[in-house]
Amino acid sequence: MAPPRYGDASLSSLPAGIGFLPVLSANLLPLVGVLWFGWDPETLLAVYALELLLLFPLSGVKALFAGRPPSSSREGGVLSRSESDLVDKRGSVTIHDRLPPVYPRNVPFATAVVGGGAWVGVFLLAPLSEVISVFDVLARPEAVVSVAALVVGQVGETAAAFLRGDRYAGRSPYALVEIPARQAMFLACFLFVVVLGGATVALAAFVLVKLLFEWSGFRADRGGGGRLTGWLAGPDSEATRDSLDVPDGRPAVEINVDRRAVVTAAVWRAVTTTGPFYVTMAAMVWIGGTAFVAEEASLAVWVGFGLFGLALLAFMLAGDVVEDTLASGWLTYRRFGGRLVAHDRLTGEPQWATAVGDLRDAEVVATRPTDRYLGTRTIAATVGWGDDETERAFGPVADAERVVEAFDLPVESVALAPLDRRFVGAAVASVVLTAVGVVTVVTTPLGPSTSWLLALFLFPVFAAVPKGFWTLAHS
Repeated sequence: MAPPRYGDASLSSLPAGIGFLPVLSANLLPLVGVLWFGWDPETLLAVYALELLLLFPLSGVKALFAGRPPSSSREGGVLSRSESDLVDKRGSVTIHDRLPPVYPRNVPFATAVVGGGAWVGVFLLAPLSEVISVFDVLARPEAVVSVAALVVGQVGETAAAFLRGDRYAGRSPYALVEIPARQAMFLACFLFVVVLGGATVALAAFVLVKLLFEWSGFRADRGGGGRLTGWLAGPDSEATRDSLDVPDGRPAVEINVDRRAVVTAAVWRAVTTTGPFYVTMAAMVWIGGTAFVAEEASLAVWVGFGLFGLALLAFMLAGDVVEDTLASGWLTYRRFGGRLVAHDRLTGEPQWATAVGDLRDAEVVATRPTDRYLGTRTIAATVGWGDDETERAFGPVADAERVVEAFDLPVESVALAPLDRRFVGAAVASVVLTAVGVVTVVTTPLGPSTSWLLALFLFPVFAAVPKGFWTLAHS
């Protein structure tokens, strides 16, 4: 017998409540721990906190399959990534015939919920560690079994959902990432209530309320339920994407972007633009987590939180690079008579289209160092009129002159003006001085003992100085 495929009618016809059975069974185990093993409030909360940490990345995976596009505005939501260029991408990619299609536009939401989970882990487990050690909880077999059962229940429910046909076709990524974020808010609110009133009845009630939240999350995941379900899921997106006018036939011209230049530019932007902020965020996780654990933390604790901060930094940087690469790494610019269509080869869908005669105010982008290094060019032009007016970028492309000629762009020359070496020197000098200053403050007793911490939080400001000089070098 052939294995079931995505969208199999026999799987879609199964009662929806059956999918909740793994989660229901798993959540009964902590109740057993409270009634029969005499768990204290701290142990119960530690078990649920560990489950929540693994629920965040699982929700990120689920968000990749959301079929409804996110709206441009998000009122009342916890997580938002509408500023990412990738959010407007059309089309999907089929990874396996037993899975729903993956939408690249949902990648920013997946990375945001995973990063948010890391923050929740630090600022939820850290206060909890003041009253109980997570390692002591993991040393108890029944606690380990409960955590494993909770995780397996969530994974089992998700796996069953993927085999239920168009389960996520009508959901937006916002709805899927809101559920763990709001469950974290619930757990944080009950953190102190349960610890202060830790009677067995109170703990059992906590387990039942948590189970109610699980059921509401289950219903919210399917677009149903009452007020609690609606709050847990948050406001959903009703956005739709209009179809594009793409002429039939073969294009007269096809020009691909230079993917190597796209990846290089993505790495450069991540390191110079968002990287400094990520460094500060990772340092906050390192310092804040260590300070919460103990006033005089051991070397192992410092190293552990430091490695966690580095892993978080690497994940955020990699996420930005992947997003930028998916946004434009597979674009092809096609001309059909007087029509220009930007087509994405990865998803097989057109991304935007315009009349060639509507292209205006075109100019070569001169501030991209990757174009200077690789010999590629990026051309920005205005398209559309009125409310539909926007700026589009062509490239980076290896043959910019062919682009100008093929699409009748009003660009006189694709050559880059020489840099003003004075500002280039100032940019390099500012980088060196910033590095020397930070190292001096951190490794020497100069200044107050907290000066290195202030320097760390001001790192994004320091990083903006050489970037400003680099921009002036093109003036």
